[in-house]
Amino acid sequence: MESLPGYQCSWGSGMKPLSTFSPISLRYIAALRGNRPKKTGVEFAYADVSCSSPENFICLAASNPEGRFYGFVPDDTARQTAEEAAAQRGTFNVIFLTGTPSEILARIANGSSLPPMLDYLCCDESVTPLIASERSALFDLAQKRLNPGGLFVSSYRAYDREDGALRFLVQELAPEMDSEQKQDFLTEIKTLGSTYFARHSDTAKALDQAIAKNAPRDFFSLYDGTAATSKTFDTMVAAGSHGLLYAGDAILASNYVELAIPHEAQDLVVSCRNSPLYEPIKDFTLDRAVRQDIWIKAPCEQSVSPAELFGGFAYGIVLPREQIPTAYTAKGKTIDLSSPLYDKLLNLMVLMPIGVGDVLVYPSCRGEEPEKILEAFQLLVACGFASPMRGVMTSNNNSDVSQSRLVGNYNRFLDKTSLTDQDVLFASQVTGCGVVLPAREAFVMQAINRVGLNDSVAALMMELQRIAHTPAALSIIETEEPTAEIAHAMIIDIVGKSLPQWYAYALLEAA
Repeated sequence: MESLPGYQCSWGSGMKPLSTFSPISLRYIAALRGNRPKKTGVEFAYADVSCSSPENFICLAASNPEGRFYGFVPDDTARQTAEEAAAQRGTFNVIFLTGTPSEILARIANGSSLPPMLDYLCCDESVTPLIASERSALFDLAQKRLNPGGLFVSSYRAYDREDGALRFLVQELAPEMDSEQKQDFLTEIKTLGSTYFARHSDTAKALDQAIAKNAPRDFFSLYDGTAATSKTFDTMVAAGSHGLLYAGDAILASNYVELAIPHEAQDLVVSCRNSPLYEPIKDFTLDRAVRQDIWIKAPCEQSVSPAELFGGFAYGIVLPREQIPTAYTAKGKTIDLSSPLYDKLLNLMVLMPIGVGDVLVYPSCRGEEPEKILEAFQLLVACGFASPMRGVMTSNNNSDVSQSRLVGNYNRFLDKTSLTDQDVLFASQVTGCGVVLPAREAFVMQAINRVGLNDSVAALMMELQRIAHTPAALSIIETEEPTAEIAHAMIIDIVGKSLPQWYAYALLEAA
């Protein structure tokens, strides 16, 4: 699995999706390890027991209307605030509750039906770590409440100190080595830790001296003392004992050696793949403090068919066509994107998300092999130019773009919003997650939604006059005093660039 094609999301200016922990993203990552994904549109239940951003959670629910979403917030005040926000947005497939993992388990034991059996369970303890008993309860919750094939996402700080990964590896591995192996281990540490040592010159110097003097003990002694721990390793053990199988990293690029690992360390990392310390080794090589693990509940359906694993996704690009190069280089590997097939796909994907079937019926792509098309999709995803998505949503047959409206109750709340210079969050049933638009675009979209394209200058002027002589005005129109000419030019510029995307991603539709 840890070879191309892979994925790293890298959106340019304009629309930016909030895809982390979205159902579509989690399904895609699990599919990379051969786990057959559930189809889009099938009902599911999703719970976040550390719901730190109810606004984003509400948006995620609005972007996935077939799901039932359960967000656990700290207290009743936070719950009430979140419920009011959901009601204002007209998003009724989201429920907010209070409770820790232990309290949730206690409610279930007492016969509570909330949350129900789940298909997705998420917990982010990277900022506020759970205590040992709470963490144990979290894994118990995953074991007892996830459906077979359900996905559990755990985000956490892997080590309690900056040198934690290196300290753990030294303490675990060095004592079992003979003299020759210890000297080799020093060289391997240098190869694996190029990113870490670039930030810690004193440690790098000590390592080089130990290698030069053939004195491994000089370096290893730096890590004597208190026993080091790795929450990564502890998590692997806990998950395995609860019937959970590792399904990847929620940071998609981290799943691929060729895209994430420094070139000089790739072969060494691959050679460690069967080691029980493989993930801590990757932690050290990636110099990462926070992990975002995805686990799948056994038993789960497996497949080796690319069509079964990836054919159900659409693939979309929001970058301007001219920003996508003919070759992409990452960690010493160059990927050629200049072939006629890539050119055809890119020309289509910048218009709207597409799947293999969409490509095959396009005149210039007839005769292309489905396997080659899917491979190209995956490679574009691997390079960060494309993203897996739910797919195109058709709302009506009206093609009069002069009379347009925002799609869905969540987005229509924009009509009641007093905009500033802050970016604005929208729900998209095409991407399957929230998308963020710059304030300039939101101002224009709001005006079009209110009065249509033809009268949008006057509607936009009202809002620009509201923010006149404020820092927001300088940010939006680069002057404190708006004019009709400025409003007109702003609409022409933004509509020309962004209107097709607004339609393609189901943010705006013909009224």
